[in-house]
Amino acid sequence: MVVGVSGGADSVALLRALLLVGARPVVAHLDHALRPGSADDAAWVAALAARLGVRAEGVRVDVAGVASRRGWNLEDAARRVRYDFLSRVARQSGAGFILTAHTRRDQAETVLVGLLRGEAVLSGIPAARGKVRRPWLEVGRPEVEAFLHALRQDWRDDPSNADPAYTRAWLRREVMPRLTARFPGLEGSLARLARQQGQDNEALGALAAGVTAHVPRETLAPAVLRRLVRQELRAAGLDVHAGQVGRLAEALGSGETAHLTLPRGADVTVTGGRLFSGPQGYRSPAFPLPAGWALRTRQDGDRIRLLGGTRKLSDVFTDLRVPRADRDRVPVLVSADRAEGDAVPWKESVQWIGLTPPVWAVGAREHAGQPEDPLHAAMGEALALAREAAGSREVPVGAVVLGPDGALVGRGRNTSRADGDMTRHAELAALWGAAATLGTPYLTGCTLVVTLEPCPMCLGAALEARVGHIVFGARNVKAGALGGVTDLLAHRWGHAPQVTGGVRAPEAARLLRETFRTLRRASPAGSHRESGHREGPDHPEGL
Repeated sequence: MVVGVSGGADSVALLRALLLVGARPVVAHLDHALRPGSADDAAWVAALAARLGVRAEGVRVDVAGVASRRGWNLEDAARRVRYDFLSRVARQSGAGFILTAHTRRDQAETVLVGLLRGEAVLSGIPAARGKVRRPWLEVGRPEVEAFLHALRQDWRDDPSNADPAYTRAWLRREVMPRLTARFPGLEGSLARLARQQGQDNEALGALAAGVTAHVPRETLAPAVLRRLVRQELRAAGLDVHAGQVGRLAEALGSGETAHLTLPRGADVTVTGGRLFSGPQGYRSPAFPLPAGWALRTRQDGDRIRLLGGTRKLSDVFTDLRVPRADRDRVPVLVSADRAEGDAVPWKESVQWIGLTPPVWAVGAREHAGQPEDPLHAAMGEALALAREAAGSREVPVGAVVLGPDGALVGRGRNTSRADGDMTRHAELAALWGAAATLGTPYLTGCTLVVTLEPCPMCLGAALEARVGHIVFGARNVKAGALGGVTDLLAHRWGHAPQVTGGVRAPEAARLLRETFRTLRRASPAGSHRESGHREGPDHPEGL
């Protein structure tokens, strides 16, 4: 093992203790070159190691110069350089561990510094991280000095530890004595807080790491959301302040849109329950452009004609929750149209927006000679089946299965009332039909398209069948396995299908509402509840 020895009481005591229990550590000493006497400390440590008969490695680094070149503060630079040096010695020595002599006093001071800086988690110095071990975090400074006195072992005092220009030194000399005079157990209390916060943070971090893309963020506890945000940003290599983590987590949980600029200028966006930490990928059209059409990005005044009328492109981006930082990157196709009576005789109309799925203006798809979106068409088939179910006083849900080649291989609708069986759901009927058509129980490469988000039973069947893609229309708030009920896809399963929600959702939700409204009008209160477990007077309000 490698042990970091500065020459101070803590590290010298750790070295002597290791030798007493039969260990043969490699001593590593970093001269930070921050004060005139630092070279004397290095020589003292080398002499101590020679006297004790242990190997020593030392190096001198201009830490102040490193801090200036990298834009780090001095304390941060010293820490980074120190651990880089210790890791290098460990690699060269073939050591499995690096030991440092941080004590309970260091832990208490670290927690206090974190509190004053407003850090999100006051977990202090971890007892272990990677190869680094800190065995003395529960040991007090008086015990260290008593041990050294018993050995008649001297040590070196670093004058910078008394310089109030350094935050830690100021806390040690000016703040901690005053607080300890009023609260004698303060050091132990702060160390205990660090230990418990570290344990809590580890448990909550594990929960956050297990959150899948299918779990609605509004169902997560704020503590888990904060850790999820931090994990995602760290994975993207981004620094973030505690206050920014809280704001982004709040937006995730509430479904709001939030735009923040992180340290070092990185822009991040939370919108629609998703965190965007970097530019998203947008594709240019993969079809020949009609005459008069041009590819570009958005411009002021851009408008697109949709089924509900002509709208500003900026409003469409807002409705579809396109991250603000990405809006100038989204490709759009425009065409020049003459508009009678306009002050400007020619204007450009947006015909296509390069999102996923793409957004087409009214009539633009036909003009470009492009076929209807397969998922849109398949959902139309499922909606027709759902209307059949509604006509039979069943829960209005329909489903189809598309084979690997896109052909329809299975179809079904709810028949719980007719069959007297609560498991006669549209998804199961469609899966059974697909298995029979393809001659295999495994539907890898197939797509299940259903008007309502699958319940846990139907999702389980789709997972067992290895369905590659699940597409649904309206969310099933009360019993949806992909949203309202997260027990299944909140866990890691051997098979993880792609999931696309919201395809023709307004039509699916409207059909549900209208069907339930008709049932309520035609039946005594509550009499229609027995027709299926997803049918009930409280259900449509959740859509």
